Order: sequence, then C-alpha cells, then structure tokens
Amino acid sequence: MIITNNITRISETKKIPKKINLGIISLLIVFMIAFLMRMLSYASLTADGGITFTGYDEFYHMRRILYTTFNFPSFLNFDTYINYPYGFEVGWPPFFDLLGALLAIILGAGQPDVHTVEFAGAILPVLLGVLTIIPVYVIAASIFNRKTGLVGALVFAVLPAHVYISRFGTVDHHVAEVFLSTVAYAFFILALKQAGESKLSSGSLKNISSDKKPVKPLVYSAVSGLFFSLLIFTWVGAPAFVSFIVLYALIQATLDLKTGRKSDYVFICSAVALLATLLFTIPLSAGAVREGLEMSAMYLSWFQVVYLVIMLTGILLLWGFSSYASKKEMDWKYYPGILILVFGSGLLFLRMFSGEYYAFIIEGMRFFSGKGEYISTIVEAVPLFLTGQGKFTLSGVLGSFGLTFLSALAGLFLLILELKSEKSRPENIFFLVWTLFYAYLALSQRRFTYLFALNVSILTAYLFWVLMESLDFENEIKKLIKRGKGERKVSETALQTEKKSSLKRKSKNRQVTESKSKTDEPDYFKLVSGTALIALIFVSSIWIDVTYAKDGVSIDPGWQDSLEWLEASTPETSYYLEPSETPEYGVLSWWDYGNWIVYVGKRPAVSNNFQTGVEDSANFLLTDSEEEAKTIVEKLKVKYVMTDTLMAEGKFSSITSLAGKEIGEYYEVETVKGDTGLRTVATPKQALLQTQVYKLHKLDGTSLGHFRLVHESAVNSTDDGNSKENTVKVFEYVKGATLSGTASPNETVMATLELSSNTGRKFTYQKGDVADENGLFEITVPYSTESTGDGVHATSAYSLTSGEKPITSGIQVTEDDILNGNRIEVKAPEGA
Repeated sequence: MIITNNITRISETKKIPKKINLGIISLLIVFMIAFLMRMLSYASLTADGGITFTGYDEFYHMRRILYTTFNFPSFLNFDTYINYPYGFEVGWPPFFDLLGALLAIILGAGQPDVHTVEFAGAILPVLLGVLTIIPVYVIAASIFNRKTGLVGALVFAVLPAHVYISRFGTVDHHVAEVFLSTVAYAFFILALKQAGESKLSSGSLKNISSDKKPVKPLVYSAVSGLFFSLLIFTWVGAPAFVSFIVLYALIQATLDLKTGRKSDYVFICSAVALLATLLFTIPLSAGAVREGLEMSAMYLSWFQVVYLVIMLTGILLLWGFSSYASKKEMDWKYYPGILILVFGSGLLFLRMFSGEYYAFIIEGMRFFSGKGEYISTIVEAVPLFLTGQGKFTLSGVLGSFGLTFLSALAGLFLLILELKSEKSRPENIFFLVWTLFYAYLALSQRRFTYLFALNVSILTAYLFWVLMESLDFENEIKKLIKRGKGERKVSETALQTEKKSSLKRKSKNRQVTESKSKTDEPDYFKLVSGTALIALIFVSSIWIDVTYAKDGVSIDPGWQDSLEWLEASTPETSYYLEPSETPEYGVLSWWDYGNWIVYVGKRPAVSNNFQTGVEDSANFLLTDSEEEAKTIVEKLKVKYVMTDTLMAEGKFSSITSLAGKEIGEYYEVETVKGDTGLRTVATPKQALLQTQVYKLHKLDGTSLGHFRLVHESAVNSTDDGNSKENTVKVFEYVKGATLSGTASPNETVMATLELSSNTGRKFTYQKGDVADENGLFEITVPYSTESTGDGVHATSAYSLTSGEKPITSGIQVTEDDILNGNRIEVKAPEGA
C-alpha cells in the first residue's frame, strides 16, 4: 500500500511539471516566432556594414539615445540643431531613450562605441515587442482561457501592425507605448478579476489585517499605476490612456446600478491605480519638468500631476454619487446623464477660469480625432479607410492586419452577444470598452493601428477557438495522430510476424482491421477547414511582415548619398554632441527630412519632424522672389538648401497648405474621362514655375544669383532602366560675384556659363539683367570658373550677350569673388 501511494505521488509529480512545461515551451516558441518576425529587417538594414534606421522620428530618437549614453542619466532636452537658429525644447518624455542608452551601456560594458549604441537602439524595439507577448497572453487568458491566450499571443507575434513598429531598426517610442499600456491594463484586469473573486468592498478594507484576500487586487492596482506612470514618462499622450480608467469606471458603475450590484470594487481598484500613478509620477517627472509652475500638455510639467489629481477626484466623485444613487434606489439612467452634465459644466468652468487647461483638453481631443493644423498634412494621420485625398481604400487595414481585421470584427460581435446573454464579468466589460476605444483611435488615424493590434489579436484568437471547437478540430487532430500510430503499430506487427508465417500475419491484420471503429476515422473536411482557417489568419500576416522587411530602409540611395556628402564635404558645425550653443550655420529643407539632416548629415536643420520652422521653410520654397528667399536664409543663417523631386511634386500640396496657400494657385486640377474611367489631371500654372523650389530643383537654380548647385545624387533606376526621378540636390547660398558693365540702353544682357555636375550631367547657367537708360547692367552670379575637381564645376568661362549680339567672353570669376561678393567690371573688346 505504501508502495502504491508512493508510485501514485511520483506519477502525479511527474504529470504536473509536464503540463507546466508544455505551457512554458509553447510560450517560448511564440517568443521565438515573434523575435524572428521582428528581425526580418536585420539583413536590409545592415547590408552596408553599418545600421540604417527606418522612418523619420527614429533618427531623432537615435540622436537622443546617443547623447544620453554619453551623458547618462542626463537626456537631451533642448537642442540647438533643430528649429535652427533658435533651437527647440524637445517635448518627448525621455523613458524610451533612457532605456536605449542603458541597454547600450550594458552591451558596451560601460564604454560603448557609436556602433554599439546604434545596435542597442535598433534592437530595443524588438525586445520590447517580444516582451509585450506576456501581457497579451495574460489578458486573453484572464478574459477567456489559456488556449485563447496562447493563440492570441501567437497572432500578436506575427500581426503586421505591431511587427511594423517593433522591427529591428524602428527606434521609436510607439513600441514602448504598447508595452507599458498593455502591462498597465493587464494588471488592472487582474485587479478587477481578483476583486470580484475576493468580493472587494469598502467594508472588506476595514478587516484587511485579518483577511488578506483584498490585498492582491490592491497590489495589482498599484502595479498598474506604476506602469501608467512609466507610460507618462514615455509619451505625452499617456494621460488619455489613464483617463480611460475613469471612463470604464463610469460605464461599469452604470451597468452595476442597472443590475443592482455595488460598484465599490471598481472604484477601489481605480482609485488605487490612479493614486499609485500620481505618487510614482511626481518623482519621475520632478527632474524633467519645466522651470516654475508652468503647465503644458506637450511637455513633462506639473500639468500631468494636476491632471492625475483631477482624475482621482473624478473617481471619488463617481464613487460617491454611485453610492448615493444605490442607497436612494435611483433609476440607473440618471447616473450617466447627470455625470455627463457635470463633465460639460466642468469644461465650461475651465473655459471661463482656465483657458489654458481648456485648450489643452480640446487640443488633445482634436489630436486623437486626427484634427489639427499639421496633422492634416501627415499621411499616417489620415483615417484608416481613406487615402490622403479622401478616397475609400482598404490598403491601410489590409497592410496593418491582413485578414485578421474581419476575424476580429466577428469575434467582437460574438463577444457582445455573449455579454448580452449572460451576466457579464467586469474584466470582460473592461476589454470590450477598451477595444471600442482603440478601434475609434485606429479608425480616426491609421497610425494608431499599432495600439488596436492587441485587441485584434485577442478577438481573432477568441473567434479561432469558437470555430475550432465547432469543428472539433482538436479531437480530429488526435484521431489523425492516433491513426498514424495505429498504422505504424500494424506495420511493425506485420514485419515481426512475417518471419513466422504468412498465414498468421494475414490473420493478425484481419483482426486489427475488424477491431477498428468507424468513429476513430478523422473527419477530413473538418481538418481541411481548420487548416484553411489557420492559413487565412497567419499566412497573410507573415507575407506582409516579409514585405515590410524587404522595404525596411527608409532613406533612399539619393538621400543617403547626399547626406553623407553633406557631412563629409561641408564645413563641420560645432556643438553636435553638446547642443547648448548655436552652431555656425543651418540647412533648409522640408520638415520631413529634418531628422535625417541632423543625424546622418550632422548639420543643424531649420525645420524637422517636430514641425518646427515649417513656416519659414514653406515660405522660402514657394516665394517667387529671390530677394525674399535671400532675406529668409540670411535671417536663419542658412548656408545650404536641400531639395528632392517629391518636394517639387508629391509633397507640394503640403507645402502650400502650411504656407497658407491653395494648391489651385499653382495647378489647374480637373477631372477628365479616359480609357480606364475618370482620372484627375493637374496642369502646372505659371505661378508654379516661379516658385523657388521649382527654380532650384527643376531648373538647377540656373536663373538665380545667390544659390548654386554643389551636389546632386545619381538618378535612381529600376531594374528595367526606368528612372524613379527622386533625385536629391544640394544648393549653397553665396553672396555671388557681380558682373557689371555697359550695353545698349534697355537691352537684356545675359551671362552664360557651361557646367558639369558631380554626376557628369551637363547643364547651362544663364542669368540676365536689363540695362538701364544709361546702358548700365549688373548681373550677380554664384559660380566660379575655377575647377573644383569632381564636384559641380564650370567647363567654360562666362560669356555675355546683349540681345542677339555677343558682348564679350572668357570672363574669369574666382571662388574668392563668389564668397566675398566682389564686383567684376566687364568691358567689351574694342570694336565690338
């Protein structure tokens, strides 16, 4: 008997670790898949031996990580290399960049070089993306079951919307937003679940010393608050995610009033989470807040602290009114109605007595709904189902979710039906409201699909198991495996008995065949249906992930070439790694390219991806007056201007918009009927041909006196030899030499110079002036006739013509003449 018990205990202890190990092994496999999906871009981003980053903001995050690594734990707060020459206070909270710097220090054993810092920045989003698998599993398992949790984690591991922001090289804080907010919500869901199981109430808190059950939900709520505070230390939009707790509490309390249930558990968990957020935020933000008591929602300031106090006060008021309504047995409909009225009154009060806070709240609402002066010009901020031109499209949703968006919609529908048909649990209501909140964000702005990815994954997993259970897929798989094992056993038996006798073997085979039950046969229709479902969910996602990996590099060769030239061939500017002083000169381009100019070119940028300096850049690019352009660059201490084909074409509408002009001033836009249907045709107007960006990029600046082409990228070509026409050009602003002399009165005098670019392309510079009534003329030219090696250089001397009549030729202009603005008297040869 003792032996039997021991055997039983040994057997049981062996079984338990097997089950545990199976779950751990399954999650480890999911982690590995998630890691591999996010490392697909590694090859393309490291092809040249270095590390290239994706996107635009990634380059400024790398600048901050680089600075923070060598000044740890100090981070870059004010940067003179952006919004040049004024500098700019960076609004990004620093936690993501601090993590990158800390990882670099660890990988570099305390003394990392630049390559180690760049690798740390590039791998950080991968690590955070893989770690997010854990809270995804916890949430799905808490709301549904462990199977759903595992499948949800697997779907999330390959879902394009999240893979896109957590790929190798995508050094952006978005992946940290998802990780921190998901962990915070996961702990809050656990708190709600434990609160329900322990029947947490205000009364149970009085007996907490003797009854430890309420401790667990309180701890979970406090940990949730810790991660909310880290989220605030990562993203300026975090207060909206904290506010969601208040929104949920209002909805849950309303439902509880309707069913006659007390809501103490909701308000206790919410209050503890918000209080913990407040207490953790104060020390985290204290060292980063602006001087004095200045409030700003766009920077870490006392705004976040005051905001949390307001949210905590709101929860307490909701709690008090809920208790009052419950005691008085008021109709549940009064509760949300009165609170909405109070909220509206609060906004009115803010507008009357604190216009700044009211503006913060309204601007925040506009931001999350995709409204705003600059947001409308950002492609990723357009609604999910619309193009930038307002046309319906499925590209955004398919590129973000593949076919899982449809499965998630079906899963959401089933979840709502389930909640209506039975008494709903608080954690399920929380997940439903959370899903609707993220769905709204994603539909308003497609960039927020990375947030909605988590909910899509869990809902897809939920639908997956509903369908799999209806197909009895798991049992059919077992039948298939069992049949395979049976066939192997029969084969082995037949092989052994063949040595004895053929007759005996046939007898045995007959017995085995007759003993089979028809119910043991797998249903191949169900197996094929289940396999097709798996393929629909995963194959499309993985295919999109691979596509993203192939297109990982954001800087095309033209920009890469020009930025590397800018760093190597232009005068070095000071204070790059200590940007507290103003550098010597700046570079003007469109704001899209500002971060590239700063990080890759290592030069100050007038406008960058914070939308700083956009008015000056837009006004410069659109002006039809070189004198006005000269005034702008001199005011901003600009030495170089960079243009590309997109600025003169695809991005031109954004430039006009931010300059306060209409695209119709520059293009005649009309809809015409073609062979394939209606199409939009844009015909350039004369006003477009007079803009500075057109004169520079399309005409090489050949009619300008103070801007000279100093570098151009080679024209990109496709495999079939067709030009992509995305050339990048760099122009230098110079004083220019003035050619002066006399000609026939009121005649047009033209200076001509033949040039060759650094790519070997030949072009002609021509600049004219009309002689006055005395025949005097002055022509300012930007090119010298001295050879400049392989760069842009003159292949002739200047020649002058008056009308059709040549005046003189062989005019030499030195580089010193150009840089110092010297005057060169030109005299026609005697007898001319």
